[in-house]
Amino acid sequence: MPRRIGICRALHAYHHYALWHTFFAELGWDVVLSSPTGRNTVEQGVRLAPSELCLPVKAFLGHVAEIKDRVDALLLPRVVCTRIARDWFFGCPKAIALPDLTRAVFDALPVIVEPILDGQLKTDEESYRNAVKNMGSTAGARRAYKRASAAAGRSALRTRREGSPLHMFGYTAADPTLPDAGLRVGVVGHPYLLFDSGLSLGVLDKVRQSGARPVLFFPTAAEVEREARLETALNWYYELELLAAARRLLETGKIDGLLLVASFACGTGAVTNELIHRSAVHTHHIPTIQVLLDEHTGEAGLHTRIESFVDLLRLRKR
Repeated sequence: MPRRIGICRALHAYHHYALWHTFFAELGWDVVLSSPTGRNTVEQGVRLAPSELCLPVKAFLGHVAEIKDRVDALLLPRVVCTRIARDWFFGCPKAIALPDLTRAVFDALPVIVEPILDGQLKTDEESYRNAVKNMGSTAGARRAYKRASAAAGRSALRTRREGSPLHMFGYTAADPTLPDAGLRVGVVGHPYLLFDSGLSLGVLDKVRQSGARPVLFFPTAAEVEREARLETALNWYYELELLAAARRLLETGKIDGLLLVASFACGTGAVTNELIHRSAVHTHHIPTIQVLLDEHTGEAGLHTRIESFVDLLRLRKR
């Protein structure tokens, strides 16, 4: 009987699910993906997590609670650092400790498959092969990773083409265009916030409902590398992606306003969004609004804020 490995539909899955799914499927595992984030997911995570954690990490723990008893193993990558251009760039500090946090929160867990993705120690391929060595899946791991890496490359191209990573989970986002909307609002935020409707409360749809077109950009590896070469570059890899996306939107997006979406208690996001805000307002003269999401965010209040922002952009354009 094939073994079942669980993957949480949260956090880094919105970047790497195509790689993960292909790798384990090639090794003969049944991949079990947790359900989309619902209110119960968030509430369960909030009950389990320390209060100072951000909303996406709390939701991640809710996903673990939902899936852990249905699988033989649970994938918990430790995303530490990777080399870009001339320097090392790190993952989110809380996400680096995610395997430790999960073990501390839950008394009983299935076997943990924990690739330690630290480019200073070994390549990603070696990390994934080592992670499955004790699971009796060594045979074919090299070929599986090669195919998974190719699948990840194709997935990244499709994400940029469609403006959404949701194709990895078997469905697509709402049409990001709005005919004759007139107003274009650039949106910057981590995919696990923007495209998880259980966390974002449909923030992109609310922009459309307010009469504007949300404009998103997913940077290429070359654009992220250019951001990394700047002397002012932040040393967090996923934040580099946001900075590169914002730069592209501000310089070539022809946007009327900029919406920054982050989670409350995200330390890296606070720094990144302040840099983007200064560039948007002081250099490009683009009005900017920031939305911070947590478990207490109300959908009606969020809609009102976005609607008011779009109304101000409409008045400004007259």
